Amino acid sequence: MRYRILLSLIFVGLLLSQIACKKAAPGGGDGKETVIRMWVMPNSAQPVQDLQELLIPFEQQHPGIKVEVTSIDWGSAKDKLNSAAISGVGPDITQIGTTWVGLVSATGALEPLSPAQVAEVGGAAAYLPAAWNTAGVEGSGSIHSIPWFVDARVLYYRSDVFEKLKLGPADIADWKSFKETLTRIKKARLVMYDQVVEPLGSPGSNDWNILHNMAPWIWAFGGDLFDQSRSQAIFNQPAAVAGVNYFLSLALEGYIPKYCLELNTAQVAAKFNEGAFAMYFDTPAQVRNLELPIEKGGAAGTVAARNYSIALYPAGPAGQYTFFGGSNLAIFKASKNKDAAWELIKYLNSQQAQVAYAKATGFVPARVDAFADPYFKDHPKRKVFIDAVKKGRSYPAVSSIGAAEPGLMRHFGNLWAQVSGTFGPRQSLDVQKELDQAVAELNIIISESQ
Repeated sequence: MRYRILLSLIFVGLLLSQIACKKAAPGGGDGKETVIRMWVMPNSAQPVQDLQELLIPFEQQHPGIKVEVTSIDWGSAKDKLNSAAISGVGPDITQIGTTWVGLVSATGALEPLSPAQVAEVGGAAAYLPAAWNTAGVEGSGSIHSIPWFVDARVLYYRSDVFEKLKLGPADIADWKSFKETLTRIKKARLVMYDQVVEPLGSPGSNDWNILHNMAPWIWAFGGDLFDQSRSQAIFNQPAAVAGVNYFLSLALEGYIPKYCLELNTAQVAAKFNEGAFAMYFDTPAQVRNLELPIEKGGAAGTVAARNYSIALYPAGPAGQYTFFGGSNLAIFKASKNKDAAWELIKYLNSQQAQVAYAKATGFVPARVDAFADPYFKDHPKRKVFIDAVKKGRSYPAVSSIGAAEPGLMRHFGNLWAQVSGTFGPRQSLDVQKELDQAVAELNIIISESQ
C-alpha cells in the first residue's frame, strides 16, 4: 500500500514538473515545434541569410522555436502591413518603419506591450530617446513596438579634397561655413583621378528619401512639419520655408550638379565612391559599404574608400539635427505565438545581438549600451555616430504622419523637379506657393485620418 502511494506521489510530481516546463519554455515544452513567422525588409544585401545567421544562438537556446524569415520589399511593405492589420492574416512579428508605427498602431492590430515586458528590455532609459519616441502612438501611454535599429544620417566628405584645399571639420560645422566651403570647392575645380570634383552630391525628385533629406534643414532653421497637436501641417511657415530654400539653393547656385538631381540615393552614393563629389549625406550603412570588398557587393578600394571622413550635419540658425529613422519590432495581435515572439524580440534587443546586426547591415543600434562596444567606440569613422545619434530627431509617431507622408514626398519632389528644370526654367521656382498648396492639401488628409 505504501509502495503504491509512493509511486502515485512520484507520478504526480513528474506530471507537475512537465506542466511547469511547458509554462517555462514557450514553444516546445510539449515537444512540438513553434514556428514564428517574421517579416523583415531588405536591411542588407542578404536580408534573410544575415538574420538567420544572427538567430542561430536564439534557436539553440530555444530548441522548441523555429523562426521563419520572409523579406518584403520596402515599396510594398506598407500595403502588406496594412493588409495584415485589417485582415488579421499576417506574421507573428514584423519589422515596422518608424514613420509607420502610428499608422499601423491606430488600426489596433499590434499587440500592446505590458509594463513588465517593457521593463524586461530596459525601458525608455535603455534606448536612444529619438528611437524610443517611436515605440508607441504619441500621447497614448501605450507601447506597441520596440526600437530595433537606427538610421542616423551624416555628412561624408573627401579627406583628400579637404587636405588639398586646407579645409577641416570646422569649415563644415554650420550652414554658413558649409556653403563657404562648397564655394571654395566649386571655384577650385579640382581634377582628381581624371575627373572634376563637384562640391556636393544630392538626389532630387527620383528618390525615396526626399522627405528625410529635407527635414533636417527645416528643423535646423527652426521650422517643423506639424504643430504640437499634430493636427496641422505647418511647413509653410517662415522658418520652415527658410530651411527648404537653403537646401534648394545648394542646387540653384550650382553646388549640386544638375545631372545629380535625376539620380537616387544609391546612384549618388556610387558616384561619390567613384570620386565625383567632395561631399554627400547618407546613412551609417555607407561606412560598412566602403569597407566591404567589391566582390561582395561593397565599395572597398574605391576613391572614396581610400579618402573619406565623416561629420555631423551642419548646424543651422536654430540648432543641429539629423533625420532619425530606422525600424522597430512589433507583434501582431492576431498572432498565436505571442510568448515565443516576445522571446525573439528580447533576444534581438540584447546588446550582443544589436551589435551583431549592426555589423551585418551597417545600421546603428537602438540601444544605448551597444555603442560601448569596441566596434563603435574604437573605430575612427563609426564612433562619429555616437555623437550623431545625440542630434537625432524623429517624426512624431501618430497616424497622420503615415497618411501625410506620400503627399509630403510628392510636393517636395515637385520642388526638386522645378529646380532641375523638369517643369520649365529654374527661375520659375516658387517655394512658398508650393508649400502653401501642400499644407492645404495635407491638412485635409490629416483631418480625415484622425
